[in-house]
Amino acid sequence: MVAARQLRILVAEDDEEIVRLYRDYALRRGHNVLHTHDGPETLVMAAGELPDVVILDIGMPKLDGRDVLRQLKQSPKTAGIPIVVVSARAGDQNMRDLLLELGAADVIEKPADLALTFSRLERLADRAAHPRP
Repeated sequence: MVAARQLRILVAEDDEEIVRLYRDYALRRGHNVLHTHDGPETLVMAAGELPDVVILDIGMPKLDGRDVLRQLKQSPKTAGIPIVVVSARAGDQNMRDLLLELGAADVIEKPADLALTFSRLERLADRAAHPRP
């Protein structure tokens, strides 16, 4: 299945196997994938490339995903980018609530269903590109 619009997706994930899964699936749907391995790299890449959407892991090296999320949402340059957190800790309701309060557009538990995750990414990116009055 190819999406209606080609997206630039930033995958912020330190596990190469997971990155490969996301990249392969995204490419099959017609999207481009950018990839970062740690928190500081994610902040730089997001500000420099302005992707359509970000897939963010929480447990990343150098800077925790919660801090990355907070900083991306506080920056006027990146605040409008939808961020979907995919984490093994997403089943913890307190963690989920915190991530949504910090500005995550959605929180998905690992292992993520790729079809569901990418359908959500596409809808979120479409809403961000075409906000309703």
